[in-house]
Amino acid sequence: MKSRWITHKGARIFIADFSDYSADADAVQAEADYVVQLLQLEPPDSVLSIAHVDGTFANEKTMRTLMNLVPVTNKYVKKRCTVGVRGFRKHLLAGFTRITGRAQFTLFDTMEEALDFLAKE
Repeated sequence: MKSRWITHKGARIFIADFSDYSADADAVQAEADYVVQLLQLEPPDSVLSIAHVDGTFANEKTMRTLMNLVPVTNKYVKKRCTVGVRGFRKHLLAGFTRITGRAQFTLFDTMEEALDFLAKE
């Protein structure tokens, strides 16, 4: 699995790494299961998180997996960003945010921008 914890400018940040899975819904599901496993070890409302989705395509199965993941992770995530959403996919994310409720995603073009944003938290 690719998701992991890093420290950036003194801030502990969780990278939920769904990048480069193309349309592989099974890989996205396995990564989502791993993310839940890791975040359940954290105190509620404590996680600074980046969802890295570059190179993974939105289809019915991957979107369903992510829609099921967000309500579970909401308990643990204090602030979240997303890297890798471009073009029309930004409109999909807006709809996704409405469906999943409390989850708000701040979009960034690069991982470095997202890391710097969360490190200021």
